Amino acid sequence: MTLPVNASSSEPAAEPMAARATASHGAERVAGHIRKLVPAERELILAHLLRLDPLSRFMRFGGVVSDGALARHATRVVSGDASAVGYFIDGELRALAELHPLGRRAGKPAAAEAAFSVERPWQGKGIGSALMRHLVLLAQNRGIEELQVVFLPNNGPMRNLAVHHAADLQLDDEEMVGRMRAPRATFFSQAREFIGDIFAVLFSAADLQERMLPPHLRGN
Repeated sequence: MTLPVNASSSEPAAEPMAARATASHGAERVAGHIRKLVPAERELILAHLLRLDPLSRFMRFGGVVSDGALARHATRVVSGDASAVGYFIDGELRALAELHPLGRRAGKPAAAEAAFSVERPWQGKGIGSALMRHLVLLAQNRGIEELQVVFLPNNGPMRNLAVHHAADLQLDDEEMVGRMRAPRATFFSQAREFIGDIFAVLFSAADLQERMLPPHLRGN
């Protein structure tokens, strides 16, 4: 019941919210799977954030952040209105996409901020673009009309991701803000997420089992 994700495609994926995925960039291909993170996986999220190299951490948060700040952020990701989708390779969370709804403003569309982090060895392989399509589905089903990405002007990968998904880019003070429209929810988009939620629970158990195996046995 899972279909492949082609990370180089600009069309929305038809797979449920937990899917086997092959991210690609040029001739490089990275096999893994994408699924929503469940609240019990807060420690997985924190471990991923702590593995980010200093530059990736700086680019993700727009400045220097402490390990303690990362711990608080990981709690925020799995609580409240936030949602998160992860890219897993051999049972390990290697990339994370976050959706944080923004406060409603009179006369403005309902908006949410999207944020991405990819560990250094897996950057530049189309994983961010694959995760973006899943975030669009989450936004769609939550009545979000505008999806925003905020990043430093010298963050080339985030700029490319925003341009690839037809975001309108503007310089706001010292940050770039990309805005894109999200489609309206449909029966099929809601069904895809519902099915994905079921698979997320199943895959979380499978990923836990994978991580408990010795490294040389993973992925077999």
